[in-house]
Amino acid sequence: MASSYGTRFQAKNGSPVPFEMPTITGGAQTDLGGAAGTVNMGNAYGSLRGSAVDFADISATAIGERAKSAATKMQMEASFDAQQFASDAAIEAAQITADARKDAASAQARGSTTGSIFSAIGSIGGAMLLSDSTTKNDIKPIEDALTKLRQLRPVTFHYKEEWNSNPERMHHGFIAQEYKEVVPDATYYDSDSEKLCIDTGDLIGLLVRAVQQLETKVTRLEAANALVGVK
Repeated sequence: MASSYGTRFQAKNGSPVPFEMPTITGGAQTDLGGAAGTVNMGNAYGSLRGSAVDFADISATAIGERAKSAATKMQMEASFDAQQFASDAAIEAAQITADARKDAASAQARGSTTGSIFSAIGSIGGAMLLSDSTTKNDIKPIEDALTKLRQLRPVTFHYKEEWNSNPERMHHGFIAQEYKEVVPDATYYDSDSEKLCIDTGDLIGLLVRAVQQLETKVTRLEAANALVGVK
């Protein structure tokens, strides 16, 4: 059975060109409808391709827009990361500063404590700690302790409530301002309390030397009285 199918499609110049389907003979099965549809789709695509905006321009525009969008996103992410890094750095810097101030305060406290120890701070324990001969130089005997002791004014007193947990207790001691006039090297200024303090450890040496001086005087008096027969 012979048949023909007159189909037209456009050439590149737009002129219609007749299309003659080949003659089919015999009983072979064919899909002429599908082939015709394919040809029609080709004609439609060619027509649209000729009248539509250049696909290359469309693709370039789309790529440009996507690139611009990606660049904007990257810029926003970079800005956020920079702000986050700056914030983290500020927090870390604040922590470092706080730690440094804490270390400085601890060092100052240790220095104050050490200075207090080497100043004896009126502590017998401190005096014993620094009694080794290797910690001292310019060692000389106390010649006259009695003269210094005569100038001191022993007093009784009660501490004010803000300076002592037991203000009703009576104490025996000295007034630092007066003590400084007699034994200036045994008086020091405490920066923590902003008050004058005395080193009572020095007083022990003066008392021992004063007892020795008095004993010598008594021995001499006893010897003199024995010579003259005084009982």
